[in-house]
Amino acid sequence: MALILTGCNFKGPEQGSILREAQEKGVLKIVTTNAPTTYYRGREGLAGFEYDLVNAYAKYLGLTAEFTVAPSIDAVLEMVAGEQVDIAAAGLSITDERKKKYLFAPAYMSSDPILICRRGVKKIDDLKELLGLRFVLAGGSSFAEIYQSKRLQRPELPAAVISPHSVEVLFADIVAKRLDCTIADDHVFALHRRYMPTLERRIPAGQSTPLAWVIAGGKTWRGMSMSRDLKHWMSLPQTTELIASLQMRYFAVSDNEFDYVDLSRLKRAMRTRLPKYQTYFEQAAESYKIPWTLLAALSWRESHWKVDAKSYTGVRGLMMLTRVTAKEQGVSDRLDPEQSINGGARYLASLLRRLPNSIEPDHRYSFALLAYNIGWGHMIDARALVLRRGENPDNWQEVSAVLPELENPEIYKTLKFGYARGREGQAYVAAVINFADIIEKAHAPDIEPEQSTMVGATQ
Repeated sequence: MALILTGCNFKGPEQGSILREAQEKGVLKIVTTNAPTTYYRGREGLAGFEYDLVNAYAKYLGLTAEFTVAPSIDAVLEMVAGEQVDIAAAGLSITDERKKKYLFAPAYMSSDPILICRRGVKKIDDLKELLGLRFVLAGGSSFAEIYQSKRLQRPELPAAVISPHSVEVLFADIVAKRLDCTIADDHVFALHRRYMPTLERRIPAGQSTPLAWVIAGGKTWRGMSMSRDLKHWMSLPQTTELIASLQMRYFAVSDNEFDYVDLSRLKRAMRTRLPKYQTYFEQAAESYKIPWTLLAALSWRESHWKVDAKSYTGVRGLMMLTRVTAKEQGVSDRLDPEQSINGGARYLASLLRRLPNSIEPDHRYSFALLAYNIGWGHMIDARALVLRRGENPDNWQEVSAVLPELENPEIYKTLKFGYARGREGQAYVAAVINFADIIEKAHAPDIEPEQSTMVGATQ
C-alpha cells in the first residue's frame, strides 16, 4: 500500500516542469525589456539580440515565442520569479546575489563593466577620484550591486546616486551635461557611442561578468529540465555560430555604418565610383520624380556606392535593401546596381506618397528619409510625440528635435512602436541632405559669363 501511494504521488523529472508546461501549451513565454540590446522594432520589424536568440531556442523546441515587455530589470526578475513567464531574457548579469535567488541558464556571452564619462570630465585613474563628480548608477542593474560590494572593501570610494532610470537614459544625461559619469557594460557603451560621440570609456569598473537567461521555477526542481535542455542547446555548434553572428550584428560596426562626416572620402568616390552608377540614379530619378542627387546621397550613406555592400543585419546592395523591401519593390537581385537603385527609389517614392499632404514640400524628403532609416512606425511615433507637446508635427525641425527621446524608456514606453535609435535617425537625415547638397553643387552646370552690355564695347 505504501508503495502504491508513493507511486501515485510521484512526479517525474518533467511532469509539471517549466519545460513540460511550455511544451503542452505550445508557447514559450519570455519577459524582456524594450532596449537596443534586447528587443525593439527595427527596420524589418521586431529585432534585438535577445529577441533573435530566444526565437531560435523556441524554434528548436518547436514552440511559439511569446514576449512580454517589462518596464525595468526589477520588473523582469519579479515576473520570472512569480512564474508569469518561462524565461527572462534581458541582458542579465550573473551576480552572487542573483545566484542565491534565481536559476540561470548557461551564459551566452560575458561583459566588462567600465566607467563612462563625458569628454571634458577630469582624468580618472581610480574610482575614488569620482569624489565631487555627479556619479549615478542605474537602479536594478548589476552595476549598483557590484559597486556597493566594492565600497565594502574600499570605504574611501564615494557613494553613487542610484537612479530609477536605465543606462540609456543616464548616457543621454551625461551627454546633456546633467551628469558626469556612470558604469555600464562595454558592449552597451560600444552600441551607444556611435550616436553619442562625447561619451568616453575611462577605466575598468569590475570583473568580467557572464550574461544569461533566468529560468522560472527558482531553485526548485521545476526549472531543472529546461536548465538541462538549455545547456545542451547552448553547446551545439550551430548555437555557438548563431551567438557569434548576433554579436557581430548588434554590437559591431560595419564599414558602411555611421560614417556621415567623412566628406573627403565622399569627394574621392564622386570621381571614382559615382560615374559608374550616375545614369541609373538619373533614370530612377526621372521615373519617380526624386532628385537624382538625393538618391545618390542616400546610396552613399547606405553603402558608400559599393555594389556588394552588406551589413550584419542582412541588408544588401547599393541601396541596402532588406529582403522584404526588395521583394515588395520587385527587385530579384539586390546586388544588381540598376535593380537596387530603382528599387530604393521606388521605395522612397512610396514613403513620400504616404506622407500627409499637410507636410510642406521642403520637409517631405526629411520625413521620408527618416522612415527609410528607422521605419515608418517610429517616424509616426515621433510626430505623435511632437503633437502631444502642442507643437507642429509637420515641421521637420520640431520632429528632429524629439528623435533622441525615442531612446528614453519614460518616453518610448508611451508610444505605439516603442524604442527606436532616434539619434541615428537624426544624424542619418542630416547626413543624406548634406551629401545631396555636396553632390548637387559638384554637378551644377558651369555659369556662362554674361556678355558685356557696355555702350561702345568692341570685340
